[in-house]
Amino acid sequence: MIIETAVPFEELEEIKRKSGARVSLILLETFERNGITLSRVLLEGPPSEIERFMGKLRLARAGG
Repeated sequence: MIIETAVPFEELEEIKRKSGARVSLILLETFERNGITLSRVLLEGPPSEIERFMGKLRLARAGG
């Protein structure tokens, strides 16, 4: 799964560590869109682990 996010890659790695999800994160590129720096990141792992990581990412970005 490839995601595009404004979350810095280092923060994504921290969220991965805290979530305990067994996924790998690979930074493909960074680019700018409308003045915002975005990262394109490849997530690899079992679907259940990707969902676990994505759930923690949503909570982290929502202030939860």
